[in-house]
Amino acid sequence: MTTNTQTTLCIQCGMAAADQLVCPGCGAVEPAAQESDYFDVFSLPRRLTIDLADLEQRYYALSRRLHPDLFHDHPPAEQAASLGATALVNRAYRALKDPVQRGLYWLEQNGESLGRDNERVSPELAARVFEVQEQLERLRAAPAAGKADRAIREMAAIRDELRGDLDACGDRLAANFTRTDTVGGNRDAAAALAETKQILSELHYLRTLLRDVEKELGPAWNVS
Repeated sequence: MTTNTQTTLCIQCGMAAADQLVCPGCGAVEPAAQESDYFDVFSLPRRLTIDLADLEQRYYALSRRLHPDLFHDHPPAEQAASLGATALVNRAYRALKDPVQRGLYWLEQNGESLGRDNERVSPELAARVFEVQEQLERLRAAPAAGKADRAIREMAAIRDELRGDLDACGDRLAANFTRTDTVGGNRDAAAALAETKQILSELHYLRTLLRDVEKELGPAWNVS
Protein backbone atom coordinates (compact mmCIF):
# COMPACT_ATOMS: atom_id res chain seq x y z
CA MET A 1 0.00 0.00 0.00
CA THR A 2 1.25 3.43 -0.88
CA THR A 3 2.07 5.91 1.86
CA ASN A 4 3.20 9.50 1.84
CA THR A 5 6.58 9.71 3.61
CA GLN A 6 7.37 13.33 2.78
CA THR A 7 7.76 15.52 5.87
CA THR A 8 5.65 18.67 5.75
CA LEU A 9 5.87 21.68 8.02
CA CYS A 10 3.10 23.89 9.35
CA ILE A 11 2.50 26.95 7.20
CA GLN A 12 2.38 29.10 10.35
CA CYS A 13 4.55 27.74 13.16
CA GLY A 14 6.91 25.45 11.22
CA MET A 15 6.14 22.37 13.35
CA ALA A 16 6.15 18.98 11.61
CA ALA A 17 2.59 18.27 10.48
CA ALA A 18 2.86 15.34 8.07
CA ASP A 19 -0.43 13.60 7.17
CA GLN A 20 -2.45 16.02 9.30
CA LEU A 21 -4.99 18.58 8.16
CA VAL A 22 -4.67 20.64 11.32
CA CYS A 23 -1.32 21.51 12.91
CA PRO A 24 -0.98 19.83 16.32
CA GLY A 25 1.01 22.83 17.53
CA CYS A 26 -0.84 26.01 16.55
CA GLY A 27 -4.07 24.61 15.09
CA ALA A 28 -3.59 26.10 11.62
CA VAL A 29 -5.15 24.31 8.67
CA GLU A 30 -2.50 22.62 6.54
CA PRO A 31 -2.42 22.34 2.74
CA ALA A 32 -3.92 19.01 1.74
CA ALA A 33 -1.66 16.78 -0.35
CA GLN A 34 -3.44 15.33 -3.37
CA GLU A 35 -2.04 11.87 -2.57
CA SER A 36 -3.21 11.94 1.05
CA ASP A 37 -4.39 8.57 2.28
CA TYR A 38 -8.14 8.61 2.89
CA PHE A 39 -7.82 6.53 6.05
CA ASP A 40 -5.26 8.98 7.45
CA VAL A 41 -7.63 11.86 6.75
CA PHE A 42 -9.99 10.50 9.41
CA SER A 43 -7.26 9.01 11.62
CA LEU A 44 -8.60 5.54 10.90
CA PRO A 45 -6.62 2.29 10.73
CA ARG A 46 -6.17 0.95 7.21
CA ARG A 47 -8.93 -1.62 7.38
CA LEU A 48 -11.75 -2.40 4.99
CA THR A 49 -14.31 -2.88 7.75
CA ILE A 50 -15.41 0.54 8.99
CA ASP A 51 -17.84 1.71 11.67
CA LEU A 52 -19.97 3.98 9.47
CA ALA A 53 -21.45 5.90 12.41
CA ASP A 54 -17.94 6.66 13.67
CA LEU A 55 -16.83 7.68 10.16
CA GLU A 56 -19.78 10.04 9.90
CA GLN A 57 -18.96 11.66 13.23
CA ARG A 58 -15.33 12.16 12.19
CA TYR A 59 -16.46 13.60 8.87
CA TYR A 60 -18.79 16.19 10.37
CA ALA A 61 -16.25 17.14 13.04
CA LEU A 62 -13.58 17.76 10.38
CA SER A 63 -16.03 19.55 8.09
CA ARG A 64 -16.97 21.97 10.87
CA ARG A 65 -13.32 22.52 11.79
CA LEU A 66 -12.18 23.14 8.21
CA HIS A 67 -15.15 24.97 6.68
CA PRO A 68 -13.96 27.81 4.42
CA ASP A 69 -16.44 30.27 5.98
CA LEU A 70 -14.33 30.17 9.15
CA PHE A 71 -11.27 31.45 7.28
CA HIS A 72 -12.62 34.30 5.17
CA ASP A 73 -10.53 36.82 7.15
CA HIS A 74 -7.40 34.63 7.46
CA PRO A 75 -4.25 34.91 5.32
CA PRO A 76 -4.67 33.71 1.71
CA ALA A 77 -2.48 30.65 2.30
CA GLU A 78 -4.75 29.44 5.08
CA GLN A 79 -7.90 30.20 3.07
CA ALA A 80 -6.54 28.09 0.23
CA ALA A 81 -5.57 25.35 2.70
CA SER A 82 -9.12 25.32 4.07
CA LEU A 83 -10.61 24.92 0.60
CA GLY A 84 -8.20 22.13 -0.31
CA ALA A 85 -8.66 20.31 2.98
CA THR A 86 -12.45 20.51 2.72
CA ALA A 87 -12.36 19.07 -0.79
CA LEU A 88 -10.09 16.24 0.38
CA VAL A 89 -12.34 15.42 3.35
CA ASN A 90 -15.37 15.25 1.04
CA ARG A 91 -13.56 12.97 -1.43
CA ALA A 92 -12.34 10.70 1.34
CA TYR A 93 -15.78 10.46 2.93
CA ARG A 94 -17.49 9.60 -0.35
CA ALA A 95 -14.91 6.88 -1.02
CA LEU A 96 -14.95 5.28 2.43
CA LYS A 97 -18.65 5.40 3.29
CA ASP A 98 -19.66 3.28 0.28
CA PRO A 99 -18.40 -0.34 0.37
CA VAL A 100 -17.90 -0.57 -3.39
CA GLN A 101 -16.01 2.72 -3.60
CA ARG A 102 -13.97 1.68 -0.55
CA GLY A 103 -13.07 -1.58 -2.25
CA LEU A 104 -12.06 0.21 -5.44
CA TYR A 105 -9.91 2.60 -3.42
CA TRP A 106 -8.31 -0.37 -1.65
CA LEU A 107 -7.42 -1.90 -5.01
CA GLU A 108 -5.89 1.39 -6.12
CA GLN A 109 -3.84 1.67 -2.94
CA ASN A 110 -2.51 -1.82 -3.57
CA GLY A 111 -1.49 -1.11 -7.15
CA GLU A 112 -4.53 -2.73 -8.73
CA SER A 113 -7.55 -1.48 -10.65
CA LEU A 114 -10.84 -2.97 -11.71
CA GLY A 115 -10.05 -2.30 -15.36
CA ARG A 116 -6.95 -4.51 -15.33
CA ASP A 117 -7.87 -8.00 -16.61
CA ASN A 118 -11.51 -7.17 -15.91
CA GLU A 119 -12.62 -9.01 -19.04
CA ARG A 120 -11.93 -12.30 -17.24
CA VAL A 121 -15.39 -12.87 -15.79
CA SER A 122 -16.63 -16.25 -14.63
CA PRO A 123 -18.40 -18.43 -17.23
CA GLU A 124 -21.56 -18.30 -15.11
CA LEU A 125 -21.61 -14.50 -15.10
CA ALA A 126 -20.79 -14.30 -18.81
CA ALA A 127 -23.73 -16.62 -19.53
CA ARG A 128 -25.99 -14.50 -17.33
CA VAL A 129 -25.01 -11.32 -19.17
CA PHE A 130 -25.73 -12.98 -22.51
CA GLU A 131 -29.09 -14.31 -21.28
CA VAL A 132 -30.26 -10.93 -19.95
CA GLN A 133 -29.18 -9.15 -23.12
CA GLU A 134 -31.23 -11.65 -25.15
CA GLN A 135 -34.24 -11.01 -22.92
CA LEU A 136 -33.81 -7.27 -23.43
CA GLU A 137 -33.82 -7.75 -27.19
CA ARG A 138 -37.03 -9.79 -26.94
CA LEU A 139 -38.62 -7.06 -24.85
CA ARG A 140 -37.70 -4.42 -27.42
CA ALA A 141 -39.25 -6.55 -30.16
CA ALA A 142 -42.32 -7.46 -28.10
CA PRO A 143 -44.63 -4.52 -29.03
CA ALA A 144 -44.37 -5.39 -32.72
CA ALA A 145 -45.10 -9.04 -31.93
CA GLY A 146 -48.07 -8.20 -29.70
CA LYS A 147 -46.48 -9.79 -26.60
CA ALA A 148 -45.54 -6.67 -24.64
CA ASP A 149 -47.31 -7.51 -21.36
CA ARG A 150 -45.74 -10.95 -21.03
CA ALA A 151 -42.27 -9.68 -21.98
CA ILE A 152 -42.48 -6.85 -19.45
CA ARG A 153 -43.50 -9.22 -16.65
CA GLU A 154 -40.64 -11.56 -17.52
CA MET A 155 -38.20 -8.64 -17.50
CA ALA A 156 -39.57 -7.43 -14.16
CA ALA A 157 -38.85 -10.87 -12.72
CA ILE A 158 -35.29 -10.67 -14.05
CA ARG A 159 -34.95 -7.23 -12.46
CA ASP A 160 -35.95 -8.68 -9.09
CA GLU A 161 -33.44 -11.52 -9.51
CA LEU A 162 -30.68 -9.04 -10.32
CA ARG A 163 -31.51 -6.99 -7.26
CA GLY A 164 -31.27 -10.14 -5.16
CA ASP A 165 -27.96 -11.05 -6.79
CA LEU A 166 -26.60 -7.59 -6.00
CA ASP A 167 -27.61 -7.94 -2.36
CA ALA A 168 -25.89 -11.34 -2.18
CA CYS A 169 -22.80 -9.90 -3.85
CA GLY A 170 -22.77 -7.10 -1.29
CA ASP A 171 -22.86 -9.68 1.51
CA ARG A 172 -19.92 -11.49 -0.07
CA LEU A 173 -18.01 -8.23 -0.28
CA ALA A 174 -18.62 -7.53 3.41
CA ALA A 175 -17.37 -11.00 4.32
CA ASN A 176 -14.34 -10.49 2.08
CA PHE A 177 -13.55 -7.22 3.88
CA THR A 178 -13.57 -9.04 7.21
CA ARG A 179 -11.25 -11.76 5.89
CA THR A 180 -8.93 -9.19 4.34
CA ASP A 181 -8.57 -7.39 7.67
CA THR A 182 -7.52 -10.60 9.42
CA VAL A 183 -5.13 -12.20 6.90
CA GLY A 184 -1.56 -12.74 8.04
CA GLY A 185 0.84 -13.80 5.30
CA ASN A 186 1.56 -12.24 1.94
CA ARG A 187 0.00 -15.16 0.08
CA ASP A 188 -3.24 -14.84 2.04
CA ALA A 189 -3.25 -11.08 1.48
CA ALA A 190 -2.78 -11.55 -2.27
CA ALA A 191 -5.62 -14.08 -2.38
CA ALA A 192 -7.91 -11.74 -0.44
CA LEU A 193 -7.06 -8.89 -2.81
CA ALA A 194 -7.81 -11.07 -5.84
CA GLU A 195 -11.15 -12.03 -4.29
CA THR A 196 -11.96 -8.37 -3.63
CA LYS A 197 -11.30 -7.60 -7.29
CA GLN A 198 -13.42 -10.53 -8.47
CA ILE A 199 -16.42 -9.53 -6.35
CA LEU A 200 -16.18 -5.89 -7.38
CA SER A 201 -16.04 -6.99 -11.02
CA GLU A 202 -19.21 -9.04 -10.57
CA LEU A 203 -20.89 -6.09 -8.88
CA HIS A 204 -19.95 -3.88 -11.80
CA TYR A 205 -21.49 -6.23 -14.34
CA LEU A 206 -24.62 -6.83 -12.27
CA ARG A 207 -25.15 -3.12 -11.73
CA THR A 208 -24.79 -2.49 -15.45
CA LEU A 209 -27.32 -5.22 -16.25
CA LEU A 210 -29.77 -3.93 -13.67
CA ARG A 211 -29.41 -0.38 -14.99
CA ASP A 212 -30.17 -1.57 -18.54
CA VAL A 213 -33.18 -3.60 -17.39
CA GLU A 214 -34.64 -0.78 -15.28
CA LYS A 215 -34.13 1.67 -18.13
CA GLU A 216 -36.02 -0.59 -20.51
CA LEU A 217 -38.87 -1.20 -18.06
CA GLY A 218 -39.30 2.50 -17.31
CA PRO A 219 -40.26 4.33 -14.10
CA ALA A 220 -43.72 2.77 -13.76
CA TRP A 221 -42.20 -0.71 -13.29
CA ASN A 222 -39.30 0.28 -11.07
CA VAL A 223 -41.04 1.40 -7.90
CA SER A 224 -39.27 -0.28 -4.98
